[in-house]
Amino acid sequence: MSFLITITSVLTGMCDRAAMVGCAYELQLYMTTASGVEINRVQMLCPPNLTRSGKWSLEDLDQIICFQGVATQESAVVYRTSGGVYKMGELDLRKKKTSQVWFSKKRLENHRPRISEAVPQSGSAQMYAPLYLRRRSSIRFPFA
Repeated sequence: MSFLITITSVLTGMCDRAAMVGCAYELQLYMTTASGVEINRVQMLCPPNLTRSGKWSLEDLDQIICFQGVATQESAVVYRTSGGVYKMGELDLRKKKTSQVWFSKKRLENHRPRISEAVPQSGSAQMYAPLYLRRRSSIRFPFA
C-alpha cells in the first residue's frame, strides 16, 4: 500500500508539496518524525486487485488498524478509506485478537507540526520533511 500525504511548509507556507510513503510503517514514521510541515491530508493509493474495480483509485484514508491473533501468530491490517474497507492478512477477525490503531482521522486532526531547526536557503531546491537523506558516497568511480 502506498500513501500520498499532502503537506504545507510551516516556514514558507508553500502548499504545493506532497510526500509519498510506501507502507503503513513509513506513514507512522512520517507522522511522528516529519518536521517543518503541516500534514493536511492522507490518501491511499489502491490497486485494482484491492478495490476489485479494474482501475487504480486514490481514496482519502480514514483509519488503519493492525490486528494480532491471541492464540495464533496470524495478523491482519484493516484499511478504512472513503471508498471502502480493505483487509490484508490471514487473521480471521472473528477470533480473539488484539488491535492497535496505526492511523486515524482524529490523529491527523490532532497532529501538531514540529518546527525544523534548519532554515531553508533561498533560491536552492530542497525537500520538505524528508524521511531519508542520501549521503554522498566516499567511493569514487573512474568513469564518473
